[in-house]
Amino acid sequence: MISALFAGNAFVGKVSEYSSYYATYYESIVRDGLRQLGYSPDLVSFVTGFAETGEAVVSSVDKLTFIGSPGVGKIIMRNASATLTPVVLELGGKDPAIICDDADMHQVIPIVMRGNFQNCGQNCVGLERIVVHEKVHDQLVAEVVRQVKTLSQGAASQKVCDLGAMTMGKAAIPKIQQLVDETVKAGATLLCGGKIIDDHFYPPTVLVNVTPSMPIAQEEVFGPVLVVMKFKDDEEAIAMVNSCPYGLGGSVFSADIPRAQGIATRLRTGMININDFGINYLCQSLPFGGVKISGFDRFAGREGLRGNCVVRASTTDRIPGVKTEVPPILQYPISNSAFTFMENLTQVIYGRLPNMITSPSGSLPSSPTNLKPHKCHHRP
Repeated sequence: MISALFAGNAFVGKVSEYSSYYATYYESIVRDGLRQLGYSPDLVSFVTGFAETGEAVVSSVDKLTFIGSPGVGKIIMRNASATLTPVVLELGGKDPAIICDDADMHQVIPIVMRGNFQNCGQNCVGLERIVVHEKVHDQLVAEVVRQVKTLSQGAASQKVCDLGAMTMGKAAIPKIQQLVDETVKAGATLLCGGKIIDDHFYPPTVLVNVTPSMPIAQEEVFGPVLVVMKFKDDEEAIAMVNSCPYGLGGSVFSADIPRAQGIATRLRTGMININDFGINYLCQSLPFGGVKISGFDRFAGREGLRGNCVVRASTTDRIPGVKTEVPPILQYPISNSAFTFMENLTQVIYGRLPNMITSPSGSLPSSPTNLKPHKCHHRP
């Protein structure tokens, strides 16, 4: 929204049907800010509704930025193609945290907890895969499980708690449970959580012995499930991360910064943080977006700002009194001297061109094997 406004556009936001109240409240804040700055509050508006509302928005704007699932993103892109409306897609993530054997565990563990469980795991750049070196694996798992077992959960409107409810409730919780069950069946170990509480809450869950081929290592959970994967060396960690179809963001933790940067450059993600999690989002001067099925193009940063502009080429005479005119020799009707002029000009610019070989009848030979190589002289 900020990029759109700063680029001189109006903004229409269609929010999820699960966040209608938030949209109305947020709209009132933004409109009040515009009014106080002397701008029309109508520059920003939010609409609520279901799929048909989204379809109406797609067909009536100049550019679309969609944040959601890959499945819906494909529908948005297909509908936008009818009017050739440009689209930016941010389609979720499966962000990894690679934790090397020399990482500072006192720093790492709180970041892992925050990166996975904030907003009850409902965060597109949440740390959904904890890829940890075998030397520090047991230390991390033991401390994470200890902390997870102390977390409180409940309605934020009633008490202070560590985790709240699942925003999409009945639509999301069965899917999470299915992923957990399938992963355990495939050989992973469930250390805590993993059982539905009710239609609104899913408990903080820890899974270990997860391999890249398991369902929960390939699909976005978008819930409070901490997935731990073990690696032996940097090459294996890189392969684990890149085996996933998502590529939004990620983190690498190591005391050796060149090592961390070397790993980071080989990860197929749109964003990366060294010894931190999600901090790039707080730097609004940086572009935000992913690769693979996490989407394409960027919002925020210089790229996001320019993406909300129509880039147009424009020329004008720079020297007063000097006009651009067609040289007389090139003016219509064309004379024979014009062809000679252009031939010489072409040779000056591109080098001497070989003479065209023709058959006795004046046409090109029927077989290219009859052509003999000619030397082509170019300017140094």
